[in-house]
Amino acid sequence: MNKFDSFLNATPVVKKMPAYNPTSHTDGTPNEWAHIEAITYDGASIGDKKTKVFAYIGFPAEAATQQVPAIVLVHGGGGHAFAEWVKMWNDRGYAAIAMDNTGYYPSSAGTGVAGRELDDQALWHPGLRDDFNEEGYTSAPGNDGMFSFDKPLDQQWMYHAVAGTIMAHNILRADERVDNTRIGITGISWGGVITSLTIGYDTRYAFAIPIYGSGYLDISRGWMVDHFGNEPTKKQWSAAHRFDKVAFPVLWSCFPDDTPFSVNSNSLSYEDTKVAGAILSMRQGMGHSHLRGWTPPESFRFADSIAKDGLPLTACVTEPTGRDFSFEIAVPADATAVTARIVYITETLSYSKKKEEDKTVTIDQRWQFAPCAVEGNTVSGILPDEAVDYYVELSTVTPDNTYITTSRFIEGA
Repeated sequence: MNKFDSFLNATPVVKKMPAYNPTSHTDGTPNEWAHIEAITYDGASIGDKKTKVFAYIGFPAEAATQQVPAIVLVHGGGGHAFAEWVKMWNDRGYAAIAMDNTGYYPSSAGTGVAGRELDDQALWHPGLRDDFNEEGYTSAPGNDGMFSFDKPLDQQWMYHAVAGTIMAHNILRADERVDNTRIGITGISWGGVITSLTIGYDTRYAFAIPIYGSGYLDISRGWMVDHFGNEPTKKQWSAAHRFDKVAFPVLWSCFPDDTPFSVNSNSLSYEDTKVAGAILSMRQGMGHSHLRGWTPPESFRFADSIAKDGLPLTACVTEPTGRDFSFEIAVPADATAVTARIVYITETLSYSKKKEEDKTVTIDQRWQFAPCAVEGNTVSGILPDEAVDYYVELSTVTPDNTYITTSRFIEGA
């Protein structure tokens, strides 16, 4: 029995909060946000007190006549429940729920606006107050950086974040407009961490898309190792410990120059879940933010390939090995061109502070590139003499977009 079993079949108490529904704020024109509602629902308890989670939930027009796929949206650090993110997926034909996972609620200034103003902290406040305060409830913990490992489980932030995510999934599953066999989950940064953990406990999803965040953070070269590198946290909150429970496809999407996360962690997470159909996408120049994490086209194509019977991304059937390699790929039917290149560094992947006063570390290396040959479903290449660590990037051109997928990251080749 795992620590979240009690939540898997729970039916959370949901309360509509119409005063906080997002609106267009344009008099005399239709409200383009009318299909999205503000709600609260019960999260995990602290002692004998319940907690309350704020969320936006929305449905596409198609849901009026047929069951639709759905997705749980997990924000990252500095973010909150985003109605904008819900609308993005609604516009693509998915029901969606985006909840706050740090115990924040819209302030009075956020009425009708919060969730539409990306990362505007002034529109949110921590803790239960005003319209959200209710007898029998207490405030949920905020992001504690994983440093509450010595506290009881019900006082740890990550426990509440994962429980709230499972309950959001339950809300979608209980709605007759949603096809329960086509529900996915995606998360950004800290939300990617929450997603990576959640899928090991809640195995009912059809697909998952952790963005930036992953498992194996105890060996990250970025600054996330400071939060997951201690033994108590690793023992209690290592997502990798439960990757063997994941039986659905996962798209691991990341930025190779990221500062909190590093590609070795993303790659190991990919390798652990590849048997279930995982794909890795390490996109050069992606950057790190909520908006940049929402919009890479790989996420939408991956979701559609599973939830809408769409065409897949190019995937590695086998993986490159050694310095003179050849491996197999699976190419989608609509691909008009597939090219490949070796992406390498000339010394072992490492991160450090550029200046003593810097608060975070950054990657020490600069990525270099060398060509690969693609013949049918076979990719081959020879590593440059100076290369130490590398991966192979696959660029697939289709009539609608260009998609980036990658091989595993290989150290010490």
